[in-house]
Amino acid sequence: MQRIQKIILYYVLLTILYRVTYLFDLEEPWSSLRPYTPYLFILAFGSYLGVTLLYNVATTHDKPQAYVDLVNDIKEAQDALKTKGFVTEE
Repeated sequence: MQRIQKIILYYVLLTILYRVTYLFDLEEPWSSLRPYTPYLFILAFGSYLGVTLLYNVATTHDKPQAYVDLVNDIKEAQDALKTKGFVTEE
C-alpha cells in the first residue's frame, strides 16, 4: 500500500469515527466539545510533534556520530553556498 493510500485510509476512518459520534446523545459537557474535536486532535498532534522534535534535539549529544554528521552537513552546505557567491557567517 502506498503512502497516499494509507493517508486517505486514515482520513476516512477518522472522519467516520467523528461522524459516528453524532449518532449518540452525549451529556452536556461532552456534547459542547464535539464540534471542536478535530481542532483538539490537530493541537494534540502538533504538541506531540513539538515534544518529539525537542527531545531529539536535546539528546543529540548522546549520539556523537549524529552530531558529527550534522556539523559536517552544515559545513558542506556553507561551502556549497560560498561557491555560488552567497556570504555566510562563520
